[in-house]
Amino acid sequence: MADLRSLALEQLIQQCNATTIRYLRLHEAGDDCYCLELFRRALQEHDERAWAYIYTTYSTEEFLGKHYVLKWVRSWLHGRHGAAIRSAFTEEEIVHEIWLRFAQSEVARSFSFETMSQLMSYLRRLINNFIMDAARRRAPQIIESSTEQEAAGLEQKMHTMPDRANGVESMVSEHEAMAEMLREIDDHLIANEREGLVFHGYFLERLPPRKLYLLHPNLFAPGEVEIIRTRLVRRLRKSPFILNRYIQLVVLADNERLGLVFQHAILDNWTDEQLLQRYPACFPDLGALLAAKVQVVELLHGNPTLLQMLRI
Repeated sequence: MADLRSLALEQLIQQCNATTIRYLRLHEAGDDCYCLELFRRALQEHDERAWAYIYTTYSTEEFLGKHYVLKWVRSWLHGRHGAAIRSAFTEEEIVHEIWLRFAQSEVARSFSFETMSQLMSYLRRLINNFIMDAARRRAPQIIESSTEQEAAGLEQKMHTMPDRANGVESMVSEHEAMAEMLREIDDHLIANEREGLVFHGYFLERLPPRKLYLLHPNLFAPGEVEIIRTRLVRRLRKSPFILNRYIQLVVLADNERLGLVFQHAILDNWTDEQLLQRYPACFPDLGALLAAKVQVVELLHGNPTLLQMLRI
């Protein structure tokens, strides 16, 4: 960390830009340390230039695709409670409030994030909490009981879920991450109700095609479930970001250790030494890393369709 703290701000920005663009455009993970150091300087040292960079880049910069803060805010504003929220706040006001809450949080002051995924997950949770609170205050009568129940359950999960990294007290819940993935799939992969049933039954519940057909004989012709399954496999293969999220959340059960092994050891060809040095909290010794590798291999080989999509 001493070396990072001695780097000029311009060098950090250049390295952070390169790492971010490589991941988002080529799906190649790099070292998060440069981006994390920029955030640390902004939050702990109140470096104005670092703040200007992270606020602009992670709020609105177009090359971040669907992963920047304004995009997340807009996904709420165009949702079922968007009208109530838009009547109270503009996009810019919400974005500003999220960054302000982030800067004033205890999590930001302690800054124990080990990965950018953890940091962005915390930002995502701040957005979700702010939007739900705003919607309740503005028009509580339109917030359906189901949404209230989801929020209550989600809040309980957040209070009881153990931290995945030292000192990180707030990460996006499995519920939120799964909901976001399903929204992406609905938007980009699913064309109709039958495809939605096949995706949910086959890819989430692991039901064989014949079982799905027997459950819905009035919706599918004989052999149609397998045809739809093949079509969805092809679309997933052409959507590497969604496929990666599916593997992380569904196949690996959103387990951070297994996710790191899958991303870095399998996809990025990192060595054991690189993983041990970069993630000591997750892998305190070689035995822990090897155990995680065995779990990942067993999970992947237990899913032939997944191997077909990955072509490994």
